[in-house]
Parts: sequence; C-alpha cells; structure tokens
Amino acid sequence: MRLEAIRSAVGFLTVIPIARADGAPGQRLGRSLFPAVGLLLGLMAAAAMALGSLLAGPALGAVAALVALAVLTGGIHLDAVGDCADGLFSSGDRTRRLEVMRDPQLGSFGVVALVLLLLAEVAALTHLGPARAAVALIAAGALSRLAMLAVLVELPYVRAEGLGRAALGRGRRDLVLGVLLTLPALLLDWPHALVAAGAAALGAAGVAALARARIGGATGDVYGATLEVAQLSALLAFAVRL
Repeated sequence: MRLEAIRSAVGFLTVIPIARADGAPGQRLGRSLFPAVGLLLGLMAAAAMALGSLLAGPALGAVAALVALAVLTGGIHLDAVGDCADGLFSSGDRTRRLEVMRDPQLGSFGVVALVLLLLAEVAALTHLGPARAAVALIAAGALSRLAMLAVLVELPYVRAEGLGRAALGRGRRDLVLGVLLTLPALLLDWPHALVAAGAAALGAAGVAALARARIGGATGDVYGATLEVAQLSALLAFAVRL
C-alpha cells in the first residue's frame, strides 16, 4: 500500500512515469505524501539553479530552477494559475466561471497572473543567491504541497468529475502526516521557514477563500493555483531579512 501511495503521489504531482501498471491513480492519490514529493522537487530545482548560476549567473540560475520545476510537473500547476485567474475573476454566475476555468485558451487575467507570478519568483530567487535559494526551494516545495493538501482536505470539490475527485475523502490524519513530512525541510533555516510557513498558509487561505466565494469550493485548477501561490509566498518570505 505504501509503494502504491508513493507512485500515486509522484504520478499526480509530476510527469515522472511511475504510475501503476493499470494506470489507476491509487486511493486518494497518496495525498499524505505530497509534501515529501514537493521536498524532492525543490531539491531538483535547487540543483538546477546551482548549475545555472555557475554557468551564467544567479538570474539565469533562477530561471533554470523554475524551468526545472515546470518540466518536472508538466507545467500543470502554472496552467492552473492561468485558468483560475481567468475563471475566478470573470463576470457571470458560478456556472459561467467554471466554464471559463475549463476553457484551454488563456485570457488576460490568466496572462497577467502568470507573468507576475514568474517574475516575482525569479526576483526572489535572484535576490537570495544560489545557496540560500536552495534552502528556500526545498522548504517552499514542501510547504506549497502541504498547502494544497490542506485545501484538498478542507474545501469541497465542486465538479461532478475530475482527477481531483480521486483525492477526496475525510482524513485529517493525512494532513497530520503531511505536516510531519514537511518538518525536515524547515530545519535547514527554521527562522525563515517559520515565516515562510505562515506566508504559505496565508497565500493558500486567500486562494481558498476566493474560490469558495466565487465558485463555492475547489476544482483541480484551484488546487494547482493554491500550490503556486503558496510556493511564491514561501519564497518571498525567505527573501525577507530577519
């Protein structure tokens, strides 16, 4: 069961091909392991930044880190940010907003949200430099997946179908285990990590509150947008001088 959970979590959050032979997502998508997958993704992004910084300086190193994350995740969470911005800020009723979120074409709100998000992340990582950015990426990777897990557990899913529905179900125990798996990433720089945890929580809560107000709950895009906003919030927190 544990191997199945690992496969499900990695398969849901990345493009690494380790899904089960029958292609099934697995019970609840191994959701308690989301922070551990985020920690590993942060470690890979940190390696990409170190290499990029060595070859071309910290700015391009920061870009390399974000490219690594986009490639490893298939860009699905970035796509969710654009879809969420277009849908949640669009006019019309709840049904219309859900339709906009499902539209593959990116609108003006989505473009602006993606550009601002990526520019802010590059700025934060460049300011930190390769060494401190490595710690920030690892912590932000775990915290952002924990934030997504929290929204997944607490916010109702509003669509009748979708891959996100496979992760639903009662179980605060999954959230507790997720917190425990996040702790090792926070020990690398606990003063900044505590601030980052609070910032990630606020960012996730903001997305969740907006989604509840505009569409009555969550969709897969809301989960992805929560992750990205929480990750940005955590990175910005590490850039603050304590």
